[in-house]
Amino acid sequence: MSEYVLARIEAIQQELEALRQLVAHQVQNTKRQTHLKGLWKDVEITDKDIEAAKQAVFRDAYNWQD
Repeated sequence: MSEYVLARIEAIQQELEALRQLVAHQVQNTKRQTHLKGLWKDVEITDKDIEAAKQAVFRDAYNWQD
C-alpha cells in the first residue's frame, strides 16, 4: 500500500511540474502578434476601428451608473 502511495505522489509531482512548465511558457508568450489571414488579409484595420468595435461590444460597460 505505501509503495502505491509513494508511486502516486511521484506521478502527481511529475504532473505538477509539467503543468508548471506549461503555465510558465504561456505566461512568457502572452504578447504574440496576431496575423489576419484569408478573407481579412488585405483589410486595413485602424486603432479607430478597434475602439469603435470595443464600444459596440462593451457599450453597456461604458454607460453604467451606480
